Amino acid sequence: MAELVDKQMEETEDDPIMPDEVDPSEGSLQQNISISSLMLMDGGSAGSLEMIPSGSKSSSYRSSENCAKFPDHIKQKEDMEIQDVVRQYALCFLPAKSLCRFKTVSKEWLRWINCPFFVHTQTNHFRHISGLFCQFPGESPSFMSLNPVAYGVPNPTLCFLPEPVDARTSCNGLLGCQSRLGDNAYYICNPVTEGWRMVPKPNLYHGPETAIALAFEPDILNFEAQYELVCAVTLPDRTALQFEIYSSRTNSWRVCNAVFLELDALPLNGDGFYTRGFVYWETKSGAVLVFDLKEEEYGIVSLPPSRKPTGALTDMRGELCYLLPHKEDDAWSIEVYGNMDMSLQCIIPLHSEFLGHLVDGECRALAFVNDDTLIITLGTKVIAYHARAHRMEWVSDARTDGFVKYFPYVNSFCTCGPFHA
Repeated sequence: MAELVDKQMEETEDDPIMPDEVDPSEGSLQQNISISSLMLMDGGSAGSLEMIPSGSKSSSYRSSENCAKFPDHIKQKEDMEIQDVVRQYALCFLPAKSLCRFKTVSKEWLRWINCPFFVHTQTNHFRHISGLFCQFPGESPSFMSLNPVAYGVPNPTLCFLPEPVDARTSCNGLLGCQSRLGDNAYYICNPVTEGWRMVPKPNLYHGPETAIALAFEPDILNFEAQYELVCAVTLPDRTALQFEIYSSRTNSWRVCNAVFLELDALPLNGDGFYTRGFVYWETKSGAVLVFDLKEEEYGIVSLPPSRKPTGALTDMRGELCYLLPHKEDDAWSIEVYGNMDMSLQCIIPLHSEFLGHLVDGECRALAFVNDDTLIITLGTKVIAYHARAHRMEWVSDARTDGFVKYFPYVNSFCTCGPFHA
């Protein structure tokens, strides 16, 4: 029996149909085929040398006996070299900019990073906030990287799109933009891959007061990105809001039955953001409009009475929070409000010895990212302040000519679906 198996193995190795190298995504399938072939050669076929009754040997015994020697084209874990381990298990945790550089390591790495399976895996494993997109009135979008060596996009002005746009919302690597031209068309794009999709024309009239939010949650079971663009539309004939949602799954819009009629909470203070099934918009009246994307219902959450224009509504470790800068004597701190009653949860001190001369400038909160990092403007600087380590990093120079919307961005390879004109 052993001689027969060895002979069959030699013929398999010499077979020109079997490749010397196998794509990692196909390895498991070919391994199963090889193991099945070996099992058929032993005891399970009419032409075998030895008939083994079904009850005399267990399947685990037959597998261990016949699979002692694997085909040479299948790499066992103990035979993998360090570059194989890095390629298969580590690269998916890296940002897109670093991966674009690693494409030059070898042709094998180039094929691996470009394959759809790896793109899907990286989208699900890399969720680190890499920087902030911002939009100044009358200017092209810009990107501020938290680490220019690791994070970046080739065209932060989004000039790869067919017309000039304003960047308005971001979620897990995708951007929601709107044309500056008369049609006000919406676009969904990935600034890393420069892939984009033009959203069909909505059913309702989306005027300048319309506030939007992109909702995208990568799913390990779905290779094609499925996202929704949620729009709070002000009805022209009455002071009310209605919600219209674009779905990439159907490439169409739907109008929700819910109508927001609480006039004392209007209007909305710009675009919102999505986290864990809910969309949040801050209103100018000191409240938060909450929209449940699954149930398509809305609710109202009050902001702290001490709120200021320098505060920011943000996602903090998956929960809705409000960041409010506070200065006492010569020391700045960030008050964190949360829960449904927006009560004070904690105070994060900004140690003056790390801020230096910037302590005399005005402080504005922008966002809380990556579990422990505050993004703030202080004086003329945009700063990333690491709360646990009490460490400050300069991000960019700040603009002082008015408040501008900043939104966090993930440096991901996620796709935005096929192009639709």
